[in-house]
Amino acid sequence: MTILNVEKRLIKLKINNFNHMNRRIIILVLAIFAGGAVCTLQARDSPFTRKGTGPRYWIAYEYCWVTNTPIPEDRWKANIDWVSMNFKSYGYDMICNDGWIEAAQTINKDGYITKYNDEWQHGFSYWADYLSQKEMKLGVYYNPLWMTKAAFQQNGNVKGTTIHTREIVGDISFNAPLYWIDVDKPGAKEWIQGYVTYFIETGAKYLRVDFLENYEKNYGTAKYIKALQWIKEAAGNDLFLSLVMPNCFDHGRNELKYGDMIRIDDDCFDGGWEFVSNRRRGEQKPLWPQYANAFDGFIGFADIGGRGQMILDGDFMRLNTMANDKERKFLFSLMVITGSALAIADQFDTIEKSAWIYQNAELLELNENGFVAKPLSYDHKDIEKSSIWAGQLPNGDWVVGLFNREETTQIRRIDFEKELGIEGGITKNVRCLWQHTDLGTMTGGYSVELEPHECQIIKIETPYRKYETEFASMINTHKSSLNFRYSGNGYVSGFDKGGSLLTAVEIPEDGMYQLQIRYGNSSGATATGSLYINDQKHAQQLRMLNLKNKNEWGDLTVNISIKSGINYINIQKDAQDNGLFSIDFIQIQ
Repeated sequence: MTILNVEKRLIKLKINNFNHMNRRIIILVLAIFAGGAVCTLQARDSPFTRKGTGPRYWIAYEYCWVTNTPIPEDRWKANIDWVSMNFKSYGYDMICNDGWIEAAQTINKDGYITKYNDEWQHGFSYWADYLSQKEMKLGVYYNPLWMTKAAFQQNGNVKGTTIHTREIVGDISFNAPLYWIDVDKPGAKEWIQGYVTYFIETGAKYLRVDFLENYEKNYGTAKYIKALQWIKEAAGNDLFLSLVMPNCFDHGRNELKYGDMIRIDDDCFDGGWEFVSNRRRGEQKPLWPQYANAFDGFIGFADIGGRGQMILDGDFMRLNTMANDKERKFLFSLMVITGSALAIADQFDTIEKSAWIYQNAELLELNENGFVAKPLSYDHKDIEKSSIWAGQLPNGDWVVGLFNREETTQIRRIDFEKELGIEGGITKNVRCLWQHTDLGTMTGGYSVELEPHECQIIKIETPYRKYETEFASMINTHKSSLNFRYSGNGYVSGFDKGGSLLTAVEIPEDGMYQLQIRYGNSSGATATGSLYINDQKHAQQLRMLNLKNKNEWGDLTVNISIKSGINYINIQKDAQDNGLFSIDFIQIQ
């Protein structure tokens, strides 16, 4: 959420003072079991979700929040030039306006806003061109479900129809300058999709759609879903959809279908350690914001983050609000390792000497490679394991984040074999990504003593391409640890519900390879599934023989042809399959 041009303290109170009495929303309960979260969720498939990680960009939030006014155009330009000079070469290639949008009442003949603020000289198209000349992109903050007061008063035809704009507004407005569109009214679809198309035509590559909980609260979940579906259809693969302030009922089921990225925690606001880790720590609400700090939000939604799922957005980074460099590195490391958007909110005259944090090339490479880690435990009460995050790069190497959220010195350790499934716990090399130093070959595990609010990020090189499925993208499937003798930190179950498992693997050269699948099946029948390589279905159905008991694991080997570079391997249940199996790991040989 971004606060609009109203008194900040009042809005803060309103955000947290929801009236549950009149909600026209069915709140579904997600059951969390000891073996993992059991749910059936379908994700939007787009180039952005396939990459798995969020964009790197600058956002105008800080100035607007601190001053409670829209950012002036000259300051906007100054920040663009600063980002271009200092961060573009590190992949921060987009600039986005933020809220305080009520004063955007300058409209075109179709009723769509043409610029961020009436006092600005230039509009979105101008700034898209300006950024393009710098090899950068424009992101736009706006909700296509809004209609300005100016468009209402103009009362022109909704583009492509003979319906007037006043005919499509709802009974409940967002605020005085902005009306909500009622999606059940004729012409609403044309307005909403026309707005999305208009932003694409102005040159925008990213749309930040805010205050979604407000629409769902006032108009109901059915209308909310319809609106998201229309927005997705119009955006296609041309526009990155960032869904902001979503209720995420049923563990984000609706948002997964229609967005590329969701906010998983409350606003940055004044930043600091409260935003990163402490604000309402350990508490979850049934609606927005379910989590008040970034760390809790990432834990809570980590199971639906990753390639082919949803990009998790931890909100903006204001390094100038952190107490010291330890906290700054903690914040940036958390955003990187969870696959979040890397949104700089510091400005040219507020960042002071902290730009180097955003310029860590080894961490930025993780974002570039689509790396998304998961915590060893999804239980917030498990302080140690939920503070250790791990994941695999497409080449099979591991990256582990060791975090200390506490106010006392803590030991954080990772067991290479028991928790990562590295055979014999033997590594080729361990490297610290903040010190940019090789620590050498290690066996068994790694342990570090961390001061309060300190972290360490290590990269672990292994001699083979073995991929632990509990750290991959579990789409309609879930991590489990109920059975025994599995490799690593768990295995993946739930394929019989129509689920799939997506793993990105990097291969040095084209050729025929053997795919080894370590599976479990104690169903009493041969388990069947389907294999896809880069979206192409493999001719051979996966057939996994029944095993003696649930604690036994079998191996299935499939010959596959794959190309050099990154390949996507998907194991799933199709209509002709029974999905009566679990997957422990896959290995490419």
